[in-house]
Amino acid sequence: MTRAELKAEAKNQLRHNWGWAISVGIVMTVFVGIFFGKPVFDTTVRTMNNMNDAMGSGSLDSVFKPGVWAGQLGINTGVNFLGSFFLLSLVVTFLHFTRGERMGFFKSIFSVFMDSRFVPEFLNFLLSYIFQFLWSLLLVIPGLIKSYSYAMTPYIVNDLVESGQEVHATTAITASRQLMDGHKWELFVLNLSFIGWYILSVITFGIGYIWLLPYEQTTKANFYRNLAGDQFLKK
Repeated sequence: MTRAELKAEAKNQLRHNWGWAISVGIVMTVFVGIFFGKPVFDTTVRTMNNMNDAMGSGSLDSVFKPGVWAGQLGINTGVNFLGSFFLLSLVVTFLHFTRGERMGFFKSIFSVFMDSRFVPEFLNFLLSYIFQFLWSLLLVIPGLIKSYSYAMTPYIVNDLVESGQEVHATTAITASRQLMDGHKWELFVLNLSFIGWYILSVITFGIGYIWLLPYEQTTKANFYRNLAGDQFLKK
């Protein structure tokens, strides 16, 4: 599917589910902001204030990196490590949503901790966090590239766990690196296509972000499913 098709599909999936999707996004954002650090809304505003420096660390780390939407790098999303891990519930929830499963509200908020996901998700998250940090010590570009290599990690963990497969600490990281070979630029451009929405969110003092969050999460889940198919759901 093309980038336009992925986004169109996301809009179609959300057509009669905006109330649920928006509620999940708001509650998770507020929860992380209260219990784990600065609110994600503040991070978005700060990021967009730096958009005039298109190649600055603020833009690269906060907008273009998958860490914003997959919770990979807490230091770049403006929340601490645990808050970033908690945000993986968004990844799990909207991945299931694109497959036609709308989780109950409570399960949506805490989905990363349920159904035997916690340990494998946490281990793969922790190591991908460390690996990206180490690569970032070699300057911005290597860290940026690796963030895209590892971007599908939480999605893959979910599929492997759901299919009853054994997931080790680097299983999904390795699979993500292989899956994203030749597709990192596609994801980069897809991320870039949401910049207008981020600008609108800032202009509306964060109100636009209420719609952007589920729209972006659904689109990214569709990107993963289009790329991976059901290969990780098969034993």
